[in-house]
Amino acid sequence: MYQQLRAPERLFRLGQWVVAFLFAFFLIKVGASLIADLPLLSTGPQQSDFLDQRSAQQVQQQILPLEQSIAELQKYAELSQERLLRSQDEYSKDKQSFDNWRAARGSTEQAENNPEVISRVRKLDEQLKKQTAISSELQQWQKKIEAQRDRLQPLQQQLNALNNQANQAYEQALYHSSLKAFAIRLLFVAPLLIAAIWLFRRHRNSQHWPFAWGFIFFALFAFFFELVPYLPSFGGYIRYGVGALLTFLGGKALMHALQQYLERKHQEQTAPQEERKQEIRYEKALESMAKGQCPGCERGMPGIEGAVLNYCMHCGLKTHEVCSQCGLRHNAFFPYCPACGSAAAAHPRAATVTQESKNQA
Repeated sequence: MYQQLRAPERLFRLGQWVVAFLFAFFLIKVGASLIADLPLLSTGPQQSDFLDQRSAQQVQQQILPLEQSIAELQKYAELSQERLLRSQDEYSKDKQSFDNWRAARGSTEQAENNPEVISRVRKLDEQLKKQTAISSELQQWQKKIEAQRDRLQPLQQQLNALNNQANQAYEQALYHSSLKAFAIRLLFVAPLLIAAIWLFRRHRNSQHWPFAWGFIFFALFAFFFELVPYLPSFGGYIRYGVGALLTFLGGKALMHALQQYLERKHQEQTAPQEERKQEIRYEKALESMAKGQCPGCERGMPGIEGAVLNYCMHCGLKTHEVCSQCGLRHNAFFPYCPACGSAAAAHPRAATVTQESKNQA
Protein backbone atom coordinates (compact mmCIF):
# COMPACT_ATOMS: atom_id res chain seq x y z
CA MET A 1 0.00 0.00 0.00
CA TYR A 2 1.13 3.55 -0.75
CA GLN A 3 1.93 5.81 2.18
CA GLN A 4 0.06 9.11 2.16
CA LEU A 5 2.95 11.01 3.81
CA ARG A 6 6.72 10.85 3.38
CA ALA A 7 8.77 9.57 6.32
CA PRO A 8 10.14 13.04 7.21
CA GLU A 9 6.63 14.44 6.92
CA ARG A 10 5.31 11.82 9.35
CA LEU A 11 8.18 12.57 11.72
CA PHE A 12 7.54 16.31 11.54
CA ARG A 13 3.82 15.76 12.04
CA LEU A 14 4.51 13.66 15.12
CA GLY A 15 6.88 16.32 16.42
CA GLN A 16 4.21 18.98 15.89
CA TRP A 17 1.71 17.00 17.98
CA VAL A 18 4.35 16.61 20.68
CA VAL A 19 4.80 20.39 20.65
CA ALA A 20 1.02 20.86 20.90
CA PHE A 21 0.72 18.57 23.93
CA LEU A 22 3.79 20.03 25.64
CA PHE A 23 2.48 23.55 25.06
CA ALA A 24 -0.87 22.53 26.58
CA PHE A 25 0.87 20.80 29.51
CA PHE A 26 2.89 23.86 30.50
CA LEU A 27 -0.11 26.16 30.06
CA ILE A 28 -2.11 23.87 32.37
CA LYS A 29 0.66 23.98 34.98
CA VAL A 30 0.85 27.77 34.80
CA GLY A 31 -2.93 28.08 35.09
CA ALA A 32 -3.10 25.68 38.04
CA SER A 33 -0.36 27.60 39.86
CA LEU A 34 -2.15 30.88 39.21
CA ILE A 35 -5.47 29.52 40.51
CA ALA A 36 -3.81 28.03 43.60
CA ASP A 37 -2.14 31.34 44.48
CA LEU A 38 -5.35 33.35 44.36
CA PRO A 39 -6.19 34.28 48.00
CA LEU A 40 -9.95 34.22 47.38
CA LEU A 41 -9.74 30.60 46.16
CA SER A 42 -7.10 29.17 48.49
CA THR A 43 -8.83 30.31 51.71
CA GLY A 44 -12.39 29.44 52.62
CA PRO A 45 -14.69 29.96 55.62
CA GLN A 46 -14.09 27.93 58.77
CA GLN A 47 -16.84 26.67 61.05
CA SER A 48 -15.09 28.08 64.13
CA ASP A 49 -15.38 31.58 62.66
CA PHE A 50 -19.17 31.52 63.12
CA LEU A 51 -19.33 30.05 66.63
CA ASP A 52 -20.08 32.39 69.55
CA GLN A 53 -16.78 31.69 71.24
CA ARG A 54 -17.56 33.65 74.41
CA SER A 55 -20.87 31.87 75.08
CA ALA A 56 -19.39 28.52 74.10
CA GLN A 57 -16.46 28.98 76.50
CA GLN A 58 -18.80 29.90 79.33
CA VAL A 59 -20.87 26.79 78.74
CA GLN A 60 -17.73 24.67 78.42
CA GLN A 61 -16.45 26.01 81.74
CA GLN A 62 -19.67 24.82 83.38
CA ILE A 63 -19.65 21.48 81.58
CA LEU A 64 -16.02 20.61 82.35
CA PRO A 65 -16.31 20.26 86.18
CA LEU A 66 -19.55 18.28 85.80
CA GLU A 67 -17.91 15.86 83.40
CA GLN A 68 -14.93 15.49 85.74
CA SER A 69 -17.31 14.88 88.67
CA ILE A 70 -19.23 12.25 86.70
CA ALA A 71 -15.97 10.53 85.71
CA GLU A 72 -14.85 10.49 89.38
CA LEU A 73 -18.22 9.14 90.58
CA GLN A 74 -18.13 6.45 87.91
CA LYS A 75 -14.77 5.29 89.25
CA TYR A 76 -16.21 4.93 92.76
CA ALA A 77 -19.26 3.17 91.36
CA GLU A 78 -17.05 0.75 89.47
CA LEU A 79 -15.06 0.01 92.65
CA SER A 80 -18.28 -0.64 94.56
CA GLN A 81 -19.48 -2.88 91.76
CA GLU A 82 -16.26 -4.87 91.92
CA ARG A 83 -16.54 -5.22 95.73
CA LEU A 84 -20.15 -6.37 95.37
CA LEU A 85 -19.19 -9.01 92.82
CA ARG A 86 -16.37 -10.29 95.06
CA SER A 87 -18.70 -10.42 98.07
CA GLN A 88 -21.31 -12.32 96.10
CA ASP A 89 -18.68 -14.75 94.91
CA GLU A 90 -17.40 -15.33 98.48
CA TYR A 91 -20.93 -15.85 99.76
CA SER A 92 -21.67 -18.34 96.99
CA LYS A 93 -18.54 -20.32 97.80
CA ASP A 94 -19.16 -20.31 101.56
CA LYS A 95 -22.81 -21.30 101.03
CA GLN A 96 -21.76 -24.22 98.85
CA SER A 97 -19.15 -25.31 101.43
CA PHE A 98 -21.70 -25.03 104.22
CA ASP A 99 -24.26 -27.10 102.33
CA ASN A 100 -21.70 -29.82 101.66
CA TRP A 101 -20.48 -29.86 105.24
CA ARG A 102 -24.01 -29.93 106.61
CA ALA A 103 -24.93 -32.86 104.39
CA ALA A 104 -21.88 -34.79 105.62
CA ARG A 105 -22.58 -34.09 109.32
CA GLY A 106 -26.31 -34.72 109.19
CA SER A 107 -25.94 -38.49 109.47
CA THR A 108 -23.98 -38.47 112.79
CA GLU A 109 -25.58 -35.74 114.91
CA GLN A 110 -28.22 -33.04 115.01
CA ALA A 111 -26.92 -30.36 112.72
CA GLU A 112 -29.34 -27.70 113.97
CA ASN A 113 -27.80 -27.57 117.46
CA ASN A 114 -24.18 -27.94 116.37
CA PRO A 115 -21.98 -24.90 117.26
CA GLU A 116 -20.15 -25.21 113.95
CA VAL A 117 -23.44 -24.86 112.13
CA ILE A 118 -24.31 -21.76 114.09
CA SER A 119 -20.88 -20.22 113.36
CA ARG A 120 -21.16 -20.86 109.66
CA VAL A 121 -24.69 -19.47 109.51
CA ARG A 122 -23.60 -16.29 111.26
CA LYS A 123 -20.76 -15.89 108.77
CA LEU A 124 -23.17 -16.19 105.87
CA ASP A 125 -25.47 -13.64 107.49
CA GLU A 126 -22.59 -11.21 107.82
CA GLN A 127 -21.74 -11.65 104.17
CA LEU A 128 -25.33 -10.94 103.22
CA LYS A 129 -25.29 -7.78 105.32
CA LYS A 130 -22.02 -6.77 103.63
CA GLN A 131 -23.57 -7.30 100.20
CA THR A 132 -26.55 -5.20 101.20
CA ALA A 133 -24.31 -2.37 102.39
CA ILE A 134 -22.21 -2.45 99.24
CA SER A 135 -25.33 -2.53 97.07
CA SER A 136 -26.73 0.47 98.94
CA GLU A 137 -23.43 2.28 98.49
CA LEU A 138 -23.49 1.52 94.74
CA GLN A 139 -27.01 2.90 94.46
CA GLN A 140 -25.90 6.11 96.17
CA TRP A 141 -23.07 6.55 93.66
CA GLN A 142 -25.47 5.94 90.78
CA LYS A 143 -27.93 8.50 92.14
CA LYS A 144 -25.17 11.10 92.36
CA ILE A 145 -24.13 10.30 88.78
CA GLU A 146 -27.71 10.73 87.57
CA ALA A 147 -28.00 14.03 89.42
CA GLN A 148 -24.83 15.33 87.77
CA ARG A 149 -26.06 14.17 84.38
CA ASP A 150 -29.35 16.01 84.93
CA ARG A 151 -27.34 19.18 85.55
CA LEU A 152 -25.15 18.46 82.50
CA GLN A 153 -27.97 17.85 80.01
CA PRO A 154 -29.28 21.44 79.66
CA LEU A 155 -25.72 22.72 79.29
CA GLN A 156 -25.05 20.26 76.50
CA GLN A 157 -28.29 21.28 74.81
CA GLN A 158 -27.23 24.91 75.05
CA LEU A 159 -23.85 24.09 73.51
CA ASN A 160 -25.51 22.06 70.73
CA ALA A 161 -27.77 25.02 69.95
CA LEU A 162 -24.72 27.27 69.61
CA ASN A 163 -23.06 24.72 67.30
CA ASN A 164 -26.21 24.40 65.18
CA GLN A 165 -26.38 28.16 64.73
CA ALA A 166 -22.72 28.19 63.77
CA ASN A 167 -23.29 25.34 61.28
CA GLN A 168 -26.15 27.19 59.59
CA ALA A 169 -24.09 30.35 59.27
CA TYR A 170 -21.11 28.31 58.07
CA GLU A 171 -23.16 26.57 55.36
CA GLN A 172 -24.46 29.89 54.09
CA ALA A 173 -20.95 31.34 54.04
CA LEU A 174 -19.65 28.22 52.30
CA TYR A 175 -22.37 28.54 49.68
CA HIS A 176 -21.51 32.20 49.00
CA SER A 177 -17.82 31.28 48.94
CA SER A 178 -18.48 28.62 46.30
CA LEU A 179 -20.38 31.17 44.22
CA LYS A 180 -17.48 33.59 44.50
CA ALA A 181 -14.94 30.89 43.61
CA PHE A 182 -17.03 29.86 40.60
CA ALA A 183 -17.35 33.48 39.44
CA ILE A 184 -13.60 34.03 39.71
CA ARG A 185 -12.85 30.80 37.85
CA LEU A 186 -15.40 31.77 35.21
CA LEU A 187 -13.62 35.12 34.70
CA PHE A 188 -10.45 33.15 33.94
CA VAL A 189 -11.95 30.30 31.92
CA ALA A 190 -14.51 32.19 29.79
CA PRO A 191 -11.88 34.21 27.85
CA LEU A 192 -9.89 31.01 27.35
CA LEU A 193 -12.91 29.28 25.84
CA ILE A 194 -13.65 32.24 23.57
CA ALA A 195 -10.02 32.32 22.42
CA ALA A 196 -10.04 28.54 21.91
CA ILE A 197 -13.19 28.73 19.77
CA TRP A 198 -11.63 31.51 17.69
CA LEU A 199 -8.40 29.54 17.24
CA PHE A 200 -10.33 26.42 16.29
CA ARG A 201 -12.28 28.26 13.62
CA ARG A 202 -9.42 30.32 12.20
CA HIS A 203 -6.07 28.66 12.90
CA ARG A 204 -6.58 24.92 13.46
CA ASN A 205 -5.18 24.21 9.98
CA SER A 206 -2.76 27.13 9.76
CA GLN A 207 1.02 26.99 9.78
CA HIS A 208 1.09 27.42 13.55
CA TRP A 209 -1.59 24.82 14.29
CA PRO A 210 0.41 23.02 17.07
CA PHE A 211 0.21 26.12 19.25
CA ALA A 212 -3.45 26.61 18.36
CA TRP A 213 -4.31 23.02 19.30
CA GLY A 214 -2.16 23.23 22.45
CA PHE A 215 -4.13 26.27 23.59
CA ILE A 216 -7.41 24.51 22.71
CA PHE A 217 -6.44 21.50 24.86
CA PHE A 218 -5.51 23.88 27.68
CA ALA A 219 -8.89 25.66 27.44
CA LEU A 220 -10.77 22.33 27.44
CA PHE A 221 -8.86 21.17 30.51
CA ALA A 222 -9.58 24.46 32.26
CA PHE A 223 -13.29 24.11 31.48
CA PHE A 224 -13.77 20.47 32.48
CA PHE A 225 -11.38 20.32 35.46
CA GLU A 226 -11.09 23.89 36.76
CA LEU A 227 -14.64 25.17 36.19
CA VAL A 228 -17.23 22.39 35.84
CA PRO A 229 -16.43 20.71 39.22
CA TYR A 230 -17.11 24.06 40.94
CA LEU A 231 -20.51 24.66 39.38
CA PRO A 232 -22.98 25.56 42.17
CA SER A 233 -25.53 22.82 42.61
CA PHE A 234 -28.77 24.75 43.28
CA GLY A 235 -30.44 21.38 43.76
CA GLY A 236 -28.63 20.00 40.72
CA TYR A 237 -30.52 21.85 38.00
CA ILE A 238 -27.64 24.17 37.04
CA ARG A 239 -25.20 21.29 36.58
CA TYR A 240 -27.67 19.22 34.57
CA GLY A 241 -29.00 22.29 32.78
CA VAL A 242 -25.51 23.18 31.58
CA GLY A 243 -25.06 19.57 30.47
CA ALA A 244 -28.36 19.64 28.58
CA LEU A 245 -27.47 22.97 26.93
CA LEU A 246 -24.03 21.72 25.87
CA THR A 247 -25.57 18.50 24.56
CA PHE A 248 -28.14 20.48 22.57
CA LEU A 249 -25.54 22.84 21.10
CA GLY A 250 -23.17 19.97 20.32
CA GLY A 251 -25.93 17.91 18.70
CA LYS A 252 -27.12 20.89 16.67
CA ALA A 253 -23.57 21.61 15.50
CA LEU A 254 -23.11 17.94 14.61
CA MET A 255 -26.31 17.83 12.55
CA HIS A 256 -25.39 21.09 10.83
CA ALA A 257 -21.92 19.74 10.02
CA LEU A 258 -23.45 16.53 8.66
CA GLN A 259 -25.83 18.50 6.46
CA GLN A 260 -22.99 20.65 5.12
CA TYR A 261 -20.92 17.53 4.50
CA LEU A 262 -23.71 15.88 2.50
CA GLU A 263 -24.31 19.07 0.49
CA ARG A 264 -20.59 19.43 -0.22
CA LYS A 265 -20.35 15.84 -1.38
CA HIS A 266 -23.38 16.30 -3.60
CA GLN A 267 -21.83 19.38 -5.20
CA GLU A 268 -18.51 17.56 -5.68
CA GLN A 269 -20.23 14.67 -7.47
CA THR A 270 -21.85 17.03 -9.99
CA ALA A 271 -18.54 18.75 -10.82
CA PRO A 272 -16.36 17.65 -13.78
CA GLN A 273 -13.80 14.89 -13.26
CA GLU A 274 -10.66 17.06 -13.46
CA GLU A 275 -12.11 19.71 -11.17
CA ARG A 276 -12.99 17.07 -8.61
CA LYS A 277 -9.48 15.60 -8.77
CA GLN A 278 -7.90 19.01 -8.25
CA GLU A 279 -10.00 19.70 -5.16
CA ILE A 280 -8.95 16.43 -3.49
CA ARG A 281 -5.71 16.68 -1.55
CA TYR A 282 -3.01 14.34 -2.87
CA GLU A 283 -2.22 12.82 0.52
CA LYS A 284 -5.90 12.29 1.25
CA ALA A 285 -6.36 10.54 -2.09
CA LEU A 286 -3.50 8.14 -1.38
CA GLU A 287 -4.80 7.45 2.14
CA SER A 288 -8.34 6.76 0.92
CA MET A 289 -7.17 4.53 -1.93
CA ALA A 290 -4.96 2.56 0.48
CA LYS A 291 -8.06 1.91 2.61
CA GLY A 292 -10.13 0.84 -0.36
CA GLN A 293 -12.28 3.97 -0.26
CA CYS A 294 -13.22 6.50 -2.89
CA PRO A 295 -11.35 9.80 -2.30
CA GLY A 296 -14.43 11.71 -3.46
CA CYS A 297 -17.50 10.21 -1.73
CA GLU A 298 -15.44 8.25 0.85
CA ARG A 299 -17.50 5.08 0.33
CA GLY A 300 -15.94 1.66 0.08
CA MET A 301 -15.00 0.31 -3.37
CA PRO A 302 -15.31 -3.47 -3.28
CA GLY A 303 -13.81 -5.35 -6.19
CA ILE A 304 -16.04 -7.00 -8.78
CA GLU A 305 -14.85 -10.40 -9.99
CA GLY A 306 -13.63 -10.36 -13.57
CA ALA A 307 -13.90 -6.57 -13.92
CA VAL A 308 -11.26 -3.83 -13.99
CA LEU A 309 -12.54 -0.89 -11.98
CA ASN A 310 -11.38 2.55 -13.09
CA TYR A 311 -14.28 4.58 -11.69
CA CYS A 312 -16.10 4.71 -8.38
CA MET A 313 -19.44 2.90 -8.69
CA HIS A 314 -21.00 5.35 -6.19
CA CYS A 315 -20.05 8.80 -7.49
CA GLY A 316 -18.35 8.14 -10.83
CA LEU A 317 -14.95 9.57 -9.84
CA LYS A 318 -12.06 8.29 -11.96
CA THR A 319 -9.70 6.39 -9.64
CA HIS A 320 -7.41 4.57 -12.12
CA GLU A 321 -6.14 5.40 -15.57
CA VAL A 322 -3.85 3.95 -18.21
CA CYS A 323 -0.51 5.59 -18.99
CA SER A 324 -0.51 7.01 -22.50
CA GLN A 325 3.18 6.09 -22.97
CA CYS A 326 3.61 2.57 -21.59
CA GLY A 327 0.01 1.44 -21.06
CA LEU A 328 0.38 0.73 -17.32
CA ARG A 329 -2.83 1.01 -15.31
CA HIS A 330 -2.13 3.05 -12.14
CA ASN A 331 -3.67 5.38 -9.60
CA ALA A 332 -5.33 8.31 -11.36
CA PHE A 333 -3.99 10.70 -8.74
CA PHE A 334 -0.32 9.85 -9.45
CA PRO A 335 1.37 12.83 -11.12
CA TYR A 336 3.83 10.47 -12.85
CA CYS A 337 3.62 6.95 -14.18
CA PRO A 338 5.38 4.56 -11.75
CA ALA A 339 6.62 2.45 -14.71
CA CYS A 340 7.98 4.92 -17.25
CA GLY A 341 7.94 8.20 -15.37
CA SER A 342 5.77 9.97 -17.88
CA ALA A 343 3.91 12.98 -16.53
CA ALA A 344 0.15 12.90 -16.37
CA ALA A 345 -0.85 15.96 -18.37
CA ALA A 346 -4.16 16.28 -16.56
CA HIS A 347 -2.52 16.32 -13.14
CA PRO A 348 -1.85 19.90 -11.91
CA ARG A 349 1.37 19.00 -10.13
CA ALA A 350 2.85 17.15 -13.11
CA ALA A 351 1.66 19.84 -15.51
CA THR A 352 3.46 22.48 -13.49
CA VAL A 353 6.70 20.48 -13.47
CA THR A 354 6.42 19.78 -17.20
CA GLN A 355 5.87 23.44 -18.00
CA GLU A 356 8.89 24.43 -15.90
CA SER A 357 11.03 21.87 -17.76
CA LYS A 358 9.93 23.30 -21.11
CA ASN A 359 10.72 26.82 -19.97
CA GLN A 360 14.20 25.82 -18.86
CA ALA A 361 14.79 24.11 -22.18
